[in-house]
Amino acid sequence: MLERNGHGGDLTTAVELFGVPAREMLDFSANINPLGPPPGLKDVLHKEWTGLVHYPDPESRELRTAISQKYNIEPASILVGNGAAEVIDLIVRGFKPGRVAVVDPAFLEYAEAALKAGAEVLSVPASADDGFAIPEEALLAACEEADLLFIGQPNNPTGQWLSREAVVRLADTAIAHNTILVLDEAFIDFFEDEKELSFIREAAFSRHVIVIRSMTKFYGIPGLRLGYAASHPDNISFIRKLQVPWSVNHLAQKAGVFALNQTEYETRTKRLVAVERAWLEEELKRIGCLPYPGKANFMLVRTAASGPDASELQLTLGRQGILIRGCTGFTGLDTRYFRIAVRTCMENERLIAALRNTLCNRQGAEGTDWTSR
Repeated sequence: MLERNGHGGDLTTAVELFGVPAREMLDFSANINPLGPPPGLKDVLHKEWTGLVHYPDPESRELRTAISQKYNIEPASILVGNGAAEVIDLIVRGFKPGRVAVVDPAFLEYAEAALKAGAEVLSVPASADDGFAIPEEALLAACEEADLLFIGQPNNPTGQWLSREAVVRLADTAIAHNTILVLDEAFIDFFEDEKELSFIREAAFSRHVIVIRSMTKFYGIPGLRLGYAASHPDNISFIRKLQVPWSVNHLAQKAGVFALNQTEYETRTKRLVAVERAWLEEELKRIGCLPYPGKANFMLVRTAASGPDASELQLTLGRQGILIRGCTGFTGLDTRYFRIAVRTCMENERLIAALRNTLCNRQGAEGTDWTSR
């Protein structure tokens, strides 16, 4: 099983399973910017190499300032962490909730962090019949029972999200019931209307709302591990006391400062993802798969009942050096579901060609014609 460690992007496991060198793998299992890191970042890291002889800034002050300037919030409202996963863990350990509500299917770290902290996990299921739309009414009800509520904005792996109006209603309900609302905006950077949808500025003043952001996905630096939280300064100060010293290394901090100023790169990324996602959706439908709509740099896909399931597709494609994310580890998803990242034009075409050939060979039929753009 490729997801033996619970996530995509595990090239070491992929090499063991499929025997293809890591450098030859085309990885659709991890949702990383298809453009790679911002141009010029390599030079920045080379320049900052000498800084490794010193301890990193334990407060990530330069990076927090850069984040505060980008989103017009106070540095005191920001906690920088070793990836969004550390931030999730700090929030749960800090607030010690008895019950944590999670939309299912959802990012596995929410429930895992809750269980590690001894909390009960309340599942709020999204329905396949509704395209896995995030169930607002059920979440409003969950606020009455849960001490803390996680919502992916957009949700991973379904790609669904709540409107700003729905988030406001949830935030008001959380305040009324003294519940902590955690909005995970790890992939919201890929939305062209990010600024209108993000709740980061509101969270910076709220004791009941925390926004989590990831810098590894959008800026293509998962190997450096970088993420942050935004909330009321009292919340940030509270959970920061649980953070281990020097959690965020020197190179990650410098990379973050540089990345936040790459506006042209950000624009190119959003345009590329919008165009390529639309193309992928249409091609997946043509070969008999069902892609679920969204705006993020990934999509959930269901295979046809008459064809191979996702585990068979993953095995067949893996032997060709193409990795997809099986979804059986997500609550509410079975062997018919897989997730893919949105990558570059040529890479997406290679994926569709491989999927088409696999599906047609299995079905013993000619299938729909596929041609490059």
